[in-house]
Amino acid sequence: MTGAVKSSMWTALAVVAGVQSLVIGWMVWDRVSLLSSGREIKAAVVPVDPRDIFRGDYVTLGYGFTSGADIALPEGVRTGDTVYALLKEQSPSNWTLAGVTAEQPETQGGGEVVLKAIVDRAWRGQASAQPTVGRLRFGIERFYVPQGQGLVIEKQVLEKRIAAVLAVGSDGKAALKGLEADGQRIVEEPLL
Repeated sequence: MTGAVKSSMWTALAVVAGVQSLVIGWMVWDRVSLLSSGREIKAAVVPVDPRDIFRGDYVTLGYGFTSGADIALPEGVRTGDTVYALLKEQSPSNWTLAGVTAEQPETQGGGEVVLKAIVDRAWRGQASAQPTVGRLRFGIERFYVPQGQGLVIEKQVLEKRIAAVLAVGSDGKAALKGLEADGQRIVEEPLL
C-alpha cells in the first residue's frame, strides 16, 4: 500500500469512529436531558406480572390512567402507530386519560401532560360502526431495581403504596425517574 492509500484508510476509519461516537453521545445526552429537565409527574401504578427470573430484578408497572382497559383510538390508527395520550391531573399521583390523538395536542397548563405512546394492539368490534380500541405502550412499563429489592417493591405495588416518578419531555417522551412508596423516593434512576 502506498502512503496515500494508508492515509485515506485511516481518515475513513477516523470518520466512521467519530460518527459512531456522536450517535452514542447523542443517545446518552437525550436520556440525561429528559431525566434532568423533563416535567416531573407522579403516577399511581397497578400490579402487572411482576417478575422474570431470566432478566434480573425489575418491576413491571401498569398505570392507573390506562389500567388495562380498552382505550378508544383515533380513526385509522393501527397496531404499531405512534399516538399521543392527553392526561389530566385529578390529584397528586392521580392522572386520568382525557383522550388519544394521532397528532401531538397542545396542553392547556399545569394540570395536563401529553405522553407519546405506541399502539400495542388495535382492533375494531364486530359491527363496523364500533370505534377502534386498543392498548398502548409508553416505554415506561419496566423499571430495573437493585438486586434483591424486586419482591419487596412488588409487594408494595400490590398494596397500592407505590407511585412512579416520570420525567416527561415537551415532545411527550417519558422516562421513569424513580419509584416512591408512601411519598418517599425509594429507588432513583441514575442519569448515567
